[in-house]
Amino acid sequence: MSHWFSSRSLLTFMVLMGTLLSPVMGQSRDAGAKGKKSKPQLRFVCLSILEPEQEVVLASRDAGGKWLEHGTAQLRSPLITDWLPAATGELHVALREDQTLKSIGQFQFPADARRALVVLNANAEKNAYEATAIDPEKAGFIKGSVLIFNLSPHVGSVFLGPHELKIEVGQQVVAKPLVEENGMYRLMASYLDAGGKTVSCYDRYVSGNAKARYLLFLLPDKRLGLRVSSLPLFGEFE
Repeated sequence: MSHWFSSRSLLTFMVLMGTLLSPVMGQSRDAGAKGKKSKPQLRFVCLSILEPEQEVVLASRDAGGKWLEHGTAQLRSPLITDWLPAATGELHVALREDQTLKSIGQFQFPADARRALVVLNANAEKNAYEATAIDPEKAGFIKGSVLIFNLSPHVGSVFLGPHELKIEVGQQVVAKPLVEENGMYRLMASYLDAGGKTVSCYDRYVSGNAKARYLLFLLPDKRLGLRVSSLPLFGEFE
């Protein structure tokens, strides 16, 4: 009798535990499935274009050299595209040509990144795009901050309020501006010419927004030597 009671109690305990654990196990399976479904994505930040309203294909090549298409984007300047499905490794900005694709720019998707920002700058002489890719999460590009790209041939000096930042050629730097009580801050940019003289290129008060991210570009300019361009970026990276 006691043996029958113990077996029955054990069976009841197992059924009860199965009922309690099944939702938790289901949540774990769902979380795992969501993790597997989280594929690389990117947004193009278009500074200049080769052709007006140019449609490009984001593509890669498989081991056999065959093109794999991931998404398309209609480029105009300036523009920040929506999120596009991507892939790890080498990616291409391509055009459709004679029933195949022709690469007009290439870059590496940042290692271990889930999301990437890819800055496109047209090179008219090469009829191609120069692409700079960055992992915004790894760079610490949080809301309220400014991501500065120095694409000019000069070491740039940037003030986001009272503090000076030296931005080397080709460097990307994330900084938070010191916003004044009125919600504004002074943004200044300059560089040193060949004679060591400071050349001021940008000086104005701009509005700070704690809910937005800002992209700031130091670009080559034939007249000033360095030109400043800024783009706001809203939304999440998750």
